Amino acid sequence: MINRSIVRSTGRVTAMMAVLMIAAGTLFAAGAGETAEDQTFELRLTTVVSPPHPWIDMAEYFAEEVSERTDGNVSVRIYHSGALGNDEATIDEMRIGSVDFVIGGVSNAVSFLPEYQITGFSYLFEDLDHFRRVTANDSPFFQHLVQSHQERNLPFQLLALAGGGTRVTSTNLGPITHPDDLQGVRIRLPGNPLESRIWQEFGALPTSLPWGEIYTAVQTGVVNAFESTISGYYGSRLFEVAPYQSLTNHQVMISHFTASERTLDRLPASYREVIEEVAIEAGRIGTDRGAEYDQTLLAEMEAEHGVQVQHVDIEPFVQRVQPLHDELAQQAGVTELLQMVRDMQ
Repeated sequence: MINRSIVRSTGRVTAMMAVLMIAAGTLFAAGAGETAEDQTFELRLTTVVSPPHPWIDMAEYFAEEVSERTDGNVSVRIYHSGALGNDEATIDEMRIGSVDFVIGGVSNAVSFLPEYQITGFSYLFEDLDHFRRVTANDSPFFQHLVQSHQERNLPFQLLALAGGGTRVTSTNLGPITHPDDLQGVRIRLPGNPLESRIWQEFGALPTSLPWGEIYTAVQTGVVNAFESTISGYYGSRLFEVAPYQSLTNHQVMISHFTASERTLDRLPASYREVIEEVAIEAGRIGTDRGAEYDQTLLAEMEAEHGVQVQHVDIEPFVQRVQPLHDELAQQAGVTELLQMVRDMQ
């Protein structure tokens, strides 16, 4: 005897499959005439700093140009002030594509790419022109970093390197005029081991903290000093807790503009080409704006916020640090990169 309930059930399943097949065919037909360039994409770019800052200028230029050059089909939303998390967290989120782009300091990316440790060397560059040659996308230095990304199978791509201003030293204790003034001073640093070693040479006591925690850390006495660009100091209103700024000018900030490979892989080739092209342009803007902010914001902070700026003879700092470069490069396995930097002076 035939079980009629089974027949009815089988009939319903067959009918449902037919409907699904028709629907799938309809969707395929609807999409068959649509090119990849007709699709729209909404992407997220994050950075930890607050305006005004070269990184945000980079991000805004990037978002505007990418939208224009893709006829509005690729939109980039900017999240600043650490809205999506600190540097390391957002770099990690690029693995799964929940964050599409990060603009940040390379020192905070050391845990992902140890070669970035070289950027923590103080007094590494002769001047800004030397910096531009080293960080250009066609330089052997940049290409070495790109190759390192590939060799480590990192799920993100380095689009560009940029500046961001010259890093100086700020405290709530008083001006720093000589390396000896740092003896026993608790200083916040990013997570680059080589930077910690350098500041220990001055007698300082390094503490690694995320950027967004500096204000509270100084306010509560966890640290008494930190180093940063002038724009970073200004944008985060750190002058409120550390009004003494000493122009040690120990680093030109090296910034990375990095994209999630998952994001790039799902974009049409033409859009990916636009993104890579505009990111290089944005990197140049970051370097130029950093130098501009060093001048304009410093004057404003002195005049309007009572920041006590100390001009420093950097030679005692240079003499203390530069002899360490070869030793530290060997320890970190970046001797080849250090030589590349020297060769481009």
